[in-house]
Amino acid sequence: MPSQALVRWHTDRAARLNEIDTQCAACVSAPVPNPPLVDENLRAYAVLLSAHFQGFCRDLYTECSLVVASKVRTSLQPLVQEQFAFHLSLDHGNPTHANIKKDFERFGFKLGLDVAAPANPLRLTHLSQLNEWRNVAAHQSNRTPVGVTLTLPNLQTWRNSCDGLAVSLDAVMYNRVRTLLRRTPWVP
Repeated sequence: MPSQALVRWHTDRAARLNEIDTQCAACVSAPVPNPPLVDENLRAYAVLLSAHFQGFCRDLYTECSLVVASKVRTSLQPLVQEQFAFHLSLDHGNPTHANIKKDFERFGFKLGLDVAAPANPLRLTHLSQLNEWRNVAAHQSNRTPVGVTLTLPNLQTWRNSCDGLAVSLDAVMYNRVRTLLRRTPWVP
């Protein structure tokens, strides 16, 4: 049973990322490629992919916190929600493994995203690479991360990894909130 955050990731966010993917593919495969334009498009893709994954993580976090807060006495709901929302790492930092853990562990457990699925360690490595390139692009740095180049195939791999992490994080949080509430947190 996917959360609304995951549904949005697979629909709205995926559609937007498909558009930048198509644009980058057209730019890369142009009869006479324009290297500076290719670079700008790939950097934009890195920033957008990171931003959309960060948005998914925030959406899922908010959805889970609203479900938990809805189960406490009405007069306490604003207090609980305020505590969940206070100083979220994902509100001001990249969607790194550390920031995701820091925020989602507010639900009273060790996230363990790296062991939630066999492919997650590699996916988390890809997320780290994506965030390195996101910072290079967003800060207009001339420095390039060591060991990984910014190419369309790498961006597509990073996107697939973000998709796998989104599905995995959604399942982990479904189970965690279900355990906390002793009932299904959201209906399909």
